[in-house]
Order: sequence, then structure tokens, then C-alpha cells
Amino acid sequence: MRYLSLIVRMHRLKTIIIIVAVLLGVASCAKQGMPSGGPKDTQPPKSKNMSPENRSLNFSANGFYMEFDEYVVLKDAENNILVSPPMKEKPEYRTKGKGIQVKIKDTLQPNTTYQFQFKDAIADFNEGNLLPSVEYVFSTGDYIDSMTVRGKVVDAQSMKAMKEKVEVWLYDEEGYRAMIAAISDTAAPKIVPKYITRSDKDGNFCFNNIKPGKYRVLAIVDGDKNLLPGVTESTAFLDSAIIAVGMRDSVKVDSIQRSMADMHPIDIRIFTPDNTKQRIIGSDFVSSGKVRLTSALPMKDPVIDGGGEALTWRLNSGRDTLTLWTFREKCDSLHLVVSDPSGIQDTLKLRWRAKKGRGNQNINKPSQQQFVDMKISTKKMHYYDTLALLFSTPLDTKKCSLDSAVSVRDMKDSSVVFSSAVIDSSGMKVWILYPFVQGGGYEIEIAKGFFHDIYSHINDSLRVALTVTKAEDYGKLSIKIAADSACNYNGHLIVELLDEKEAVKSRKYCHVAQKVELPNIMPGKYRVRATMDTNGNGKWDSGDLVGQRQPERVVYLDKSIDIRAKWEFEEILTIRN
Repeated sequence: MRYLSLIVRMHRLKTIIIIVAVLLGVASCAKQGMPSGGPKDTQPPKSKNMSPENRSLNFSANGFYMEFDEYVVLKDAENNILVSPPMKEKPEYRTKGKGIQVKIKDTLQPNTTYQFQFKDAIADFNEGNLLPSVEYVFSTGDYIDSMTVRGKVVDAQSMKAMKEKVEVWLYDEEGYRAMIAAISDTAAPKIVPKYITRSDKDGNFCFNNIKPGKYRVLAIVDGDKNLLPGVTESTAFLDSAIIAVGMRDSVKVDSIQRSMADMHPIDIRIFTPDNTKQRIIGSDFVSSGKVRLTSALPMKDPVIDGGGEALTWRLNSGRDTLTLWTFREKCDSLHLVVSDPSGIQDTLKLRWRAKKGRGNQNINKPSQQQFVDMKISTKKMHYYDTLALLFSTPLDTKKCSLDSAVSVRDMKDSSVVFSSAVIDSSGMKVWILYPFVQGGGYEIEIAKGFFHDIYSHINDSLRVALTVTKAEDYGKLSIKIAADSACNYNGHLIVELLDEKEAVKSRKYCHVAQKVELPNIMPGKYRVRATMDTNGNGKWDSGDLVGQRQPERVVYLDKSIDIRAKWEFEEILTIRN
């Protein structure tokens, strides 16, 4: 009996040892980590099968199925699937198994090639990898059309490829004329394009499987998705029809066989129409006695009637913002009649209202302001500039004392000279007429009370350190304007120097065959562009689809220029149509 008990205990011990060993093994495996499942899937889905098969002839089915090598999802099918020719009743799209089921709900036209373009519409189910583009083509006749049109959409002013995806449409000549008429006549029948595609992230577009013939091309940011250009939608068009070429036709160039389509790409310049009408678009009290008016377009020579209230006003450099002051500082209401030859004829009734964030500000409370706002134009002055004092309100020139108002200390020898000063015609700027030396350092001091504004506020004292640059700190650029053999433009040109942020740093006006000198350029990288200013108004003008007027053409130097101090650079800018 004792022997039997010993056997039972040994059996239990053995069982416990086995269980512990198993647990230790599992723990050891857990420490090593679970399998990662391999590298992350970064590949888009691959097409596996299409039914009916792609490029079918005599197609009569009511839809088709596209199968992939993995489960997929649809991404914004409404906008990312394009059908050419467009269908009146849109197809229905849904996922089914590892594919996409397309149900055609419209009546198909006879002897017509249809193309379904899935652009960024399909992604794999697990990782969301987008399939950039896949096409399904079929013909209701016994052949598939094989002509093509290729090109690129570029911004009309920057001449850079459009990063935003733009729809591109093809019309026959009759349809194009009808489409133009329908833009301005809402009663005209809607004309849809013959073919539709969309540009890629580099601005490139391609129409494949289209009928032979001549086509008018239109590119558009179709914001309302109505297949009709809107008067405010960005648009591009060509002046004449183009001829579609064979997709597989080729020609030998420089001993290399090239596609005819690649030999005849088109550039189409997209622009936002300037349909703005001149009017006052903003009017309000900015502060006590100060009103700001803004206009949709630049003003020419405004006339303001204050209804008995004495006024003074200033236009900004862009001539679209008019700031006016009443000579009565506590004026809280105005009746203005504003007119301008640019097309403004308006009557405005304005009243001061406390703005959000100003608390219960009352315009009639005694002013806490003692001094007119005054500042120096710069603390590091270009050697060729003139130093100025800038004021926030117009000065009362009769009360200002310019003698001994500005003292200039030369830091080189500590000598002090009282500089003469002149009030600018705007009444808001005072020029300091001192012969500053290149590379010099100075201390500018303005004593209190020399300047009075129209509200009898005086200036506070001001002391500012000033440094002056030297001519050798700058570079110089000479640009010769030439025209290629095919260009017959001989009108005005606006030549501009742009920095790396596309800001205009210098502007000159000239004609073809002239030389433009751009001195005093700070070191840095720049681009040069020339605008064919056909109407001579000194600015770039947009186009007009209805009037069939192209935007003014812009040409860039084909390289950037790295300007260095003390260096002189010469370039040739060739003007092309």
C-alpha cells in the first residue's frame, strides 16, 4: 500500500514537472516576441481580371466588374471616376468581393468608344494604398477609337505646372461655340463636353481612345461640378482647334523613334477671370475721426463730399484703399458722397460703433492720447535712400517747426549736426535731408513737440541708432530683352525681379531689344520675368473665356540667378509667343 502511494506521488510530481516545463517554454517564446507579420504593405492593388474583358467590342452589357488581387475600397467615386463621353445618368459604383462592380444606367450611344478613368478612386482595404489610375475601355461598335491629345496645364502668371488637379474637356467646334453662348445665356441648352479627363499632380493630361477630328480644349476648376464654365471659375482655353493624333503613330527624330503624341503636346494657361465690377466694398470708422474706404478695383481720381464736414484723405500705393480724416477728432457719424472715374458713384452713411474687443468704448470720452504716432522709416538705411519720419495722422504743416527738429550724431567722431527736414506732400512723412556716409553709424534724435498733427497732438521725443549700407554690399544685373524668330510682339514689357518668396524686389518698363539695368540688388537668389503688357496699363491682366481674350503672356528667364555683392551679371531674356 505504501509502495502504491509512492507511485501515485511520483506520477503527480512528474505531471507537475511537465506542466512547469510547458509554461516555461511558452514564457520563453513570449520573451522572444510575436512574429511581426512581415514588412508593411506599401503597394497599391493590382488588376487581376475584368468582365467583360477590357477593350471589348460590340459591348451591350449593363455594367462591368473589375477584380483585384486584394480587397479594395472606393474613394470619393463621385469626383474621382471620370467617364468619356459623359453619361446623362451617372453610373452606380460599389465594392463586391475583391473588386468594383459598375452598373451602367444610361443608354449607350451606338458605335462609340467609352472610357472609365478611375483616378485615385481605388485603394486597398488594409493599408489604404491608392491606385493612381486605372482605365476600363469598351466600344459599342466593332472598333475602338485610337486617337489621343496630350498636354499640360500651367498657371498663366507663374507659368508653373498646376499642382491642383484640373478637369480638361474636349469639344467639337459646334459644341464649343454653343458652350460659350450658354455661359452668358441661362436659357441656352447645356452643352456637355465630348470627352473629359483630369490633370495629374504635375499638370499633365492625356485623352486616349478618342475619335479622329479637330477639337477645342478647355481646362477648368469645375467647383460646382455642372460641366459648364462659371464666370468666376479658373479656366484655360486655346485660341484654335487642335487635331488629335494616332496613339501608336510614331516618327523618327534624331535617330530615335518617338510617339507623334509626344511630339505635339500642348500647354494651356489657366487663369481666374477678372469679372469684378468697380464698387465700394468696405467702409467703416477705424478710430475717432478716421474712416477707411476700400474699392474692388483701383481708383483713379476720387472726389469726396463730406456733407459739410471738413475732410482730408490719402490713397494707398495700390489705389484701392482710401483713408480719410475729419478735422473734428470726435466725429462719430458721416454722410459721404464718393465718386471716381473708375466707376464709383456712391452715397454712404457711416456711424461709429464700438468694435468687439474695445469694451464699452465711447468715442465722445476725453482722449487719452497725448502724442502723435511717429516712427523712423528704417534702422538700416540703403545708402541710396533718404531717411524719413512716418506719422499715423496728417500733420498740420503750419504748426510744425522744422528748424532744429532733427539732430544727427556721427558715431565716428561724436559730432552733432542739426539736419534740415521737409514735409512730404502727403503730410504724413518728413524727409531728413542729411548727407549720410556709406558704412556710417549715426544716432538720430527728435526733440519733443516739433511736429503737430491735425488734432494738435505733438510728437514725443525719439532717439534711434542708424547704420548705412555701402555700394559694395550689392550686386548689379543687366538684362537684354530679345525676341525669338517666331515672336512679333513689340509692345510694352514689365520686367520684374522676384526673390525666393516670389516677392517683387524691382520693376522696370521697357520694349523688346532694350537693355534693362537693375542696380543695388541685395545678395540672394532671384528669378526674372517679363509680362507682355499689351494694353500698357502697367500690370498683368487676366483673360476672358466669353470674350475669347487670353491672359497677358508671361515669360521667365530659364534659370535662377545667384546675385553676389560687388558682382555684375548679364543675362538675355528671350520673349516667346
